Amino acid sequence: MRADFHVHLEEGPYSLRWLHQLAESLGPLLGQEEAWGRREWAYELVGQLARRLRQGPYSREWLDLYRIRAKQQGLQVVCVAQHLYRFEEYKTFYEQHIHLADDRLGLAQRRWLDQVANDSLPAYMEFLQEEKQRWSDDGVELRVGIELDYFPDGEETLAKVIQAYPWDICIGAIHFVQGWGFQNPETVKRFEQMDLPVLYGRYFDLVEQAAESRLFDVVAHIDAIKMFGYRPDETALLPYYQRVARALRRWNVATEINTGCYHDNPMREMHPSFRMLEILAQHEVPITTSSNAYFPDQVGQHLEEARAQLKRAGLAAIAVFENRKRTLLPLD
Repeated sequence: MRADFHVHLEEGPYSLRWLHQLAESLGPLLGQEEAWGRREWAYELVGQLARRLRQGPYSREWLDLYRIRAKQQGLQVVCVAQHLYRFEEYKTFYEQHIHLADDRLGLAQRRWLDQVANDSLPAYMEFLQEEKQRWSDDGVELRVGIELDYFPDGEETLAKVIQAYPWDICIGAIHFVQGWGFQNPETVKRFEQMDLPVLYGRYFDLVEQAAESRLFDVVAHIDAIKMFGYRPDETALLPYYQRVARALRRWNVATEINTGCYHDNPMREMHPSFRMLEILAQHEVPITTSSNAYFPDQVGQHLEEARAQLKRAGLAAIAVFENRKRTLLPLD
C-alpha cells in the first residue's frame, strides 16, 4: 500500500516565498516546457496566480493538481488534513491558548495568526466530501482529516470539532510549548535562550498528554521540535522516546513517518529520527506515511525513502484510516 496521510491544501503566511512556491506548483497548467521563459508564458503565469488566489484553496482545479501528482507517485490513498488554525471559526481558540502579549514573541504570533486564519471549516469539509467520488473514479482514494493543536486545557473544544464532522482521521500535533509556536521562523532565535533538555522534556510531556487524551487517531511529527536543528545529545532523549512509545501503545494511538522537512532542516532527518523510529517499532506502535505537503508538487515526496526506513526499523505494515477506523496494510 502506498499512501500519503498528511497533505495540506494551503498554508500561510502569504509571503514572496509562498508566491514563488505557488508559481512553481502551477507548472502543469502552463502549457509546454518549451514556452517557459517567454513573455507569453509570464502573462499566463500571472493569470494563473491571480485565478488561484481568487478561487482560494478549495477549488477543483487546484485539488486536481494533487490528484495528478498522487497518480504520478503511485499513491492509492491521499488524505488532506488542514490545520485547525486555518479556520476563522477557531481563531479565538488560539487567542486563548498561545502567547499574544505586547512583547516581541506575542506580536510575532498575533501577526502570524492574523495571516493564516482565513478559511471556513464547513466549506472545507463540504468541498472535499463532494470530491471523494471523483477521485475514486480516477483510481485514488481521497480521505478527509483535520490537524488539531493539542493544548492541555483545550480538549473540550477539540472534542466538539471531532464530533461535528465525519472525519476519516483526526491528527493531533504539538506546535506550541508554553504558548510559544516553535515552528515559526520569526521566533527561531528563542531556541538560543532555552535550556534544551528542559524544553524537550516539556515538549515530550505534551506529546504524551496528547496520546493520553484519546482524542486523536494519530499524533503527528512527534519530534518536530528539532526542525531548526536545536537538539541536545540524542542519547539523553532516549528515555523520552521510550515514554512516548509506551504512551502511544497504551492508548492505541498511531503516529507517522513524516518527510516534510527531510531535506529542508539542518538535521536532514525525517520525523521521527531513526533512533526514535526503532523504539516505536519495538513497542509495535502503528505508523502511517506522510509527506506533510503544502503544494501539489510535494505530494508523496520522499515516501519511498520513508518506506525503506520503516522496513529497516523492523516494520512490515503501515496504518491507513477511513471513517476513523484504522487498518494495517502490508508495506509491499
